[in-house]
Amino acid sequence: MRYNRIVFLIAIVQLCLFTSCTSNHADELYPSNDAEAKVYYETTLKSVIDNKCISCHLYHTEGANRYDSYEKSKSNISQMLERINATTNIVMPPADQEQLTEEEKNSFKTFLDILQSETPQENNPIKVTWTAYKYPDFDNRAGVSGTFNTVISYNLNSSAVDLIDLLNGANVVIDASSVNVGNEPERTQNVASFFNAFTAQISGTVDSYNNENAWVTFNMNGISQQVVLHVSLDTNKIILDGAIPDLNVFNWENAYTVFNTICGEYHENKLWEDVKISIEISNI
Repeated sequence: MRYNRIVFLIAIVQLCLFTSCTSNHADELYPSNDAEAKVYYETTLKSVIDNKCISCHLYHTEGANRYDSYEKSKSNISQMLERINATTNIVMPPADQEQLTEEEKNSFKTFLDILQSETPQENNPIKVTWTAYKYPDFDNRAGVSGTFNTVISYNLNSSAVDLIDLLNGANVVIDASSVNVGNEPERTQNVASFFNAFTAQISGTVDSYNNENAWVTFNMNGISQQVVLHVSLDTNKIILDGAIPDLNVFNWENAYTVFNTICGEYHENKLWEDVKISIEISNI
């Protein structure tokens, strides 16, 4: 009888170690940004796992080595990163398998950073919104708008007395793969395919400004281009509005081809070169 009780207790411990207890532990570790992390998983990380990891890890029926869902990936992201960055024979993927690119490795780190962030991204003082245009008839083209969930870094003039002077030396770096189109996972994933083939990050730096305009240099795909944006002031907020007139400057052709292959039928194989942008900067 005592032997059976010990066996039963061991089985309970194993069950906790290799099933649902992992997810509960993850909820305790990462309580703040679940919604944002889930969007990033669906639009970016899941495709990396599906392409480079899941063929080996799907066979695990449960536990710490199966990554076929958001919850399981969330529970085990620290272990995944440890093995990705290992220098011993536990490194993943194994040497005889297709390796992760640097961008793919970074996607695991970005996922963990979002989970660990104590402040949700929506509380950042900088929000970038874009509108792209589809359909070949210019007079009847339609706009599709979105934003980005992850601001990697930003700098505002902390000694500004007047609101406008927040722009003095201001810059922002955006994780382009964190694109979000109206919180619609399928549409967001389609647009994410464009950015994944285009640029990992988007940066913007204010070169100069006055009460009417700001001259901002954008860097995408390793190429810099200055754009003039209109300045307007709201209560505790600066709004920069304008457009990047021609994405050809940033060598977007390959990304356009990838995007068109995936969902060209939805925009009649036409995506216009100009993109409307709006940058909101809050004085927090």
